[in-house]
Amino acid sequence: MLDFSPIKAKLLVDYPYFGMLVSGLEMVENDNLESFTLIDNRFEYREGYFQTLSEDQVVFSLANAALHTVLSHPVRRGNRSPWLWYTACEHAINGLLIDNDFTPPEKITYDPRFKGQYAEAIYEALLDTISRDELNDKDRDTRRTEETADEKLHAAQREQLAHNALQKAQGMGSLPQGLERLIPPMGRGTIDWRRELRDGIGGYYMSDYGMIPPSKKLLYQGIYLPSVFSRHLELCIAIDSSGSVDEVLLGAFIAEVESIVEQFGSYTITLIVCDDRIRFSQRFTNGESLSYPLIGGGGTDFNPVFEWIATHVTPPKMLVYFTDLEGKFPDNEPHYETLWITPNAGEAPFGRVVEMRMR
Repeated sequence: MLDFSPIKAKLLVDYPYFGMLVSGLEMVENDNLESFTLIDNRFEYREGYFQTLSEDQVVFSLANAALHTVLSHPVRRGNRSPWLWYTACEHAINGLLIDNDFTPPEKITYDPRFKGQYAEAIYEALLDTISRDELNDKDRDTRRTEETADEKLHAAQREQLAHNALQKAQGMGSLPQGLERLIPPMGRGTIDWRRELRDGIGGYYMSDYGMIPPSKKLLYQGIYLPSVFSRHLELCIAIDSSGSVDEVLLGAFIAEVESIVEQFGSYTITLIVCDDRIRFSQRFTNGESLSYPLIGGGGTDFNPVFEWIATHVTPPKMLVYFTDLEGKFPDNEPHYETLWITPNAGEAPFGRVVEMRMR
């Protein structure tokens, strides 16, 4: 078993912030690993790998592990792909360490185009470059660990953990340059919209193809296929403005709608506000201000929205309906996917219910 005490002491002297974080890690030898990993507060490593590193590269590796903890990466993953989330976190952390003049090992996950981006943003960028089948294969190959209690925390708690960690870091002094940029801002939606929409309607935002650059999927075999070069989201969104939906819940609905708009640069959204009848409807495209009155306060009847869609627009691929689920449902299921977004763990006679985690 390697003795990391001299490295920990070096960190405390040269990089006191990282030294304090690393000092609390439990060091465990594990020859089944390719290099090292962090599980809870346990640093597991392969001795043969570390014997090939210089002292400065070992310092880099320990600082990497410490940052996974302070940035709450394990508990910020949510329902994202474990393999792709870890990859995104590695891009974020390694970029920060290089910016702070740490000496990296020869082979690390790093791309300068992700400089200063937090893991959530990097994840979304990487998600657009990989097929679902490839992602599933990677996840199956990823070493699975038992779910910790922290991973069961809901989104608001995960986000608060990250910000508490940053405040603690600031109080310790000698804060690494750029650390605050790796924690996503608060006050945004809590739903992973790209994943939810992808699961619901497949290639929902892929609209055009081109040969420059070609698809990388079969390029290694000399097969040139077109790649997606534009993304366009077409969606219907309905907001329940009935009396049972208070201002706090309406605010949460608005945050989620804005989150959808922020994540997709090209979109056409038909937005409908309804309680027991249609109060507002309008079609928005990218570049237009998504503004709408939240008029209502009556009872809840979901029928008017489905009837309006049937007579006013081409049937959408998906309807996203923000509601507390306390209302009258249609007798017949529509011919398009319905995603019910609600703060309650309720049920709907058709479609898929996604629980919106309230802050």
